[in-house]
Order: sequence, then C-alpha cells, then structure tokens
Amino acid sequence: MEHYANIYGHERIDAKKTLACEGFSHTYRLDGGHFEIKPPEEIGVGACRSLLTRGNIQMTNFSLTFNRDIQANGEFNSPRTELVFCLGHGIEWGTSLKGDNFGIDTGQSALLYGGVRAENCQYLRDANYRFLSMDMSPEQFKRMTSGLTEDERLRFTGNEAVFFNKNRITPAIRLVLSQIWECPYSGGVRELYLEAKMLELFAVYLNESLYEAERIPQTVRLSKDDMASLQQAREILQRDYTEPPTLAALARSICLNEFKLKKGFKEMFGYTVHAYVIEQRMQQARHLLEQGSLTVTEAAYRVGYGNASHFAAAFRKKFGVRPGEYAIRSRGAGPNRTGWLADDDQNEDLPGLLPF
Repeated sequence: MEHYANIYGHERIDAKKTLACEGFSHTYRLDGGHFEIKPPEEIGVGACRSLLTRGNIQMTNFSLTFNRDIQANGEFNSPRTELVFCLGHGIEWGTSLKGDNFGIDTGQSALLYGGVRAENCQYLRDANYRFLSMDMSPEQFKRMTSGLTEDERLRFTGNEAVFFNKNRITPAIRLVLSQIWECPYSGGVRELYLEAKMLELFAVYLNESLYEAERIPQTVRLSKDDMASLQQAREILQRDYTEPPTLAALARSICLNEFKLKKGFKEMFGYTVHAYVIEQRMQQARHLLEQGSLTVTEAAYRVGYGNASHFAAAFRKKFGVRPGEYAIRSRGAGPNRTGWLADDDQNEDLPGLLPF
C-alpha cells in the first residue's frame, strides 16, 4: 500500500460522503483507504464496504436497505472518474457540474467523470440498493484506457468537462460481478484475486461498450413498474426456491405476463427464472454441506430435490465436484471453487416450474 501511495500520492482520490436522516448522520471518506459502514438496526440493514483500496483507485460494494428515507451528500475535492454497476433499485443524483440529474436503473452501468464537484441524492425507504462501483483518478482512467485509439477514447470522454455514459449490464459483466461478490479467498490472495477481477471487469466493460453494443439485442422494454415487479419475482424465488411457483403463477402474483417475466428476468438478472431457482438451491446446498451436519441425500431434500442423483448432477455441473467430495474437502480445507450457472442450465429436475 505504501508503494502505491509513493507513486500515485499526487492523484489520490479525495472525497467524502454523508448519509443523514432524523437521528442519524454518518460521514465516510473515499481516499484510497479501507472503510466499512453498517447502519444501526433502527436505520437499515446491509453494509457499504471497500473491496479493494489503492490511493488512485477504489472498488466498493454498496448493499443496503433503509427503513426510512436517507439524504446523501458528497464532496469530491479532486477530479474523479466513477464506473457504477446497478443490480438493485435504481437511483438519481444531482451534481454541481451540471443542472440535470443523472440516473441509473436496475441492470445498467454508468460511467461518470468530471472535476471537483458536489453531489446529492436520496435513498428511499425499503428500496433494495445494490451497487458495485470503481472510483479512480483521471490519470488512472487514462492509464487503463491507454490501449484505445483516439476515436475510441472520445466515445468515453467526449469534449465536455463532465461526461456521463450509460449501458446495459450484459451476462458477461454479470459473470465477473458475481465472481467478485463470491470471492472465495482471504488475506493477500483475496486482494490479488479482486485486483485481477477488477481489471477483467473494466476490460469486459470497455469491450462491450465499444464493440458489442450494437450487437446486444434489446429483447424487451421494461418500465420502472415492470422492473419493480421483477424485483418482487426474484424475492419470491429467493424465499420459495424449495417449492417454486409455476411460471404462470409467478407471473400472476407480480402482475406481468409470462413473456415479459421470462424475457425481463433474464434481461435484468442474467438468469432464466428456472436457472435462478437452481442457483439458489446450489448455493444453499453448498452452505449445508460445508456445515457437515447433513448427508448428501438430506441436503438434496432440504433444498427441494426429491432425486439425489439429479441433485448430484446439478451440483457437479455448478461446482465441478461431486457433493460428497465437496463435503469432505470443506471439513478440511474449505470450499475450493465457486462458479456461475450457465445460461442453458434449464433441464434439471425442478418441480413446480414448467419447461420453457
């Protein structure tokens, strides 16, 4: 860390943000140092914490739900470039550099850069906010885009003092985001892994923003009400993954037609409905096997599988190892890998959901 400070001390991120409501006010700094915020239980649940900290770049995970409206104000005392990925409730914010508000919705990414500025926004009560952001100095941004041609760089920077570019989060980006959130390592190895994944995330973002945007199909248009309904669908599947509703029943419960449910769910979350249920089952099964108190058959039944062989096949496809072997390894050395469900994982034995 000292090495980075010596090289890039002149371009350190220098910013502070304040979260406030009646009876609560908390200010934290974005300055290349580690931080973690957990609001008191009477204010909300979740946390905002830095995942990777360098003097000139910082990666932050914001995952919070407040039980009252929260005002947020920020002061950025040095120029700053920010890349944000939104997988929860969308948000709008204002900046002193421009009269209009900026906004980002669920399933979108946004690149914002500008000079010294103030910003403000409001977090709404009971909204599920989940962002991953990369804050960096303009010099660091230039280094990370040094391989682009001048025309390509202009697509990101334009010619104005403040620039805002918004794109859809693609399945390839979701894959890297999931690997960051599910990092299986600790200590120094964790920092190496996260730094590599951060660079990979930025590379995938640049590639898809520059070269793939025109080839990404916009399969379905989603209003804010549609996105709120899809968030509700995801919450239902997180809760009822052992006995999931049929597609028709799920569509009725969230007041969407089945087409928009299927296409919109994949658009927003990178999974089919079916694959998302399997993901919930596999993650829960992994935790059960790590605890070591259940047999493989018991774990399969606990997560909703009536057939242990179907469960074993799904588990091996997900994690690359048989569940029995995974349980033995976990007791000795912990999990050895994580994975992400492929888009075509739609043929497992899953009672309740119809094939599609």
